Amino acid sequence: MNGKLIALLAVCLLAACQRTPETRPAAQKDVAVAAPEEEQDLEKALTRAVFGNAALVNGREVLGFKDLGHGKAALVISEIPQGSPEPGMRDMALQATISAFLLDKVDGKWTVTRRHESIADMGSNGNAGELTWVTLGAGKPGFAIVDESGNRGQSVKSLALFDLTAKDMRALAGKPILVHSDNDGDCEGERPHCWNISGEWRLVQNQGQAYADLEIAFSGVVEQRSEDAKQKADALTDAAGAEPSYDEYLAALGPRDQRKVKSTARYALSEKGIRLASGENPAETSDGE
Repeated sequence: MNGKLIALLAVCLLAACQRTPETRPAAQKDVAVAAPEEEQDLEKALTRAVFGNAALVNGREVLGFKDLGHGKAALVISEIPQGSPEPGMRDMALQATISAFLLDKVDGKWTVTRRHESIADMGSNGNAGELTWVTLGAGKPGFAIVDESGNRGQSVKSLALFDLTAKDMRALAGKPILVHSDNDGDCEGERPHCWNISGEWRLVQNQGQAYADLEIAFSGVVEQRSEDAKQKADALTDAAGAEPSYDEYLAALGPRDQRKVKSTARYALSEKGIRLASGENPAETSDGE
């Protein structure tokens, strides 16, 4: 082999060694096709199981939904009549109707096992209120709804408790329990009685009790002007011999006496309902004065 051929072979071998190896895209891993979003969304799955294609009817609102474990779930909704005015245009007296549904998961699909429809009418302006999931006792899941309403400057918030294990579900108490009351919107001028009282509520489970106790810690202010103050103000203005201005009359009345409120009420729960076991509810007594 002559020198030229040897040199040519050497150049070719060197070029082969320096050539960049061919790169190929890495094999793509199998990507699992994601289930549709509505199948991953518990709320949508439950509402579809209960209402089918009518799940998004105008005037229907999901207040709460919960996976209770062991293949069980609950859905609570509120409804107002179809064709009701839009929010902001609704009448204050328009309440929402509460319904609750219990479901089991069978072969991967949610199935309704019990319907509790129209169990309560709550709220105002078509607003049912705020739902909280609670445990009413051992093996007794439930939910609470606190709604709000107002009239003529007065405002109240009421608590209702519902037992998901009850065969005929209704609010436990004969009437909702006030957890807030005020007349801030009607507390001007010569108004003799004003109040603003709120309660923080919780459920307390004691050993050996089938149901928990409802405990409400209240705080707030009550203001009261005595009838004597009004009579003295009337007498002073009459003695002046001239019709006083309204500001002068208010000055003669003087300020209302203020009393701070701090107390606790405890309610006992049972299948029959709720009864006051100790203390008093100042949101109710102040509202009724």
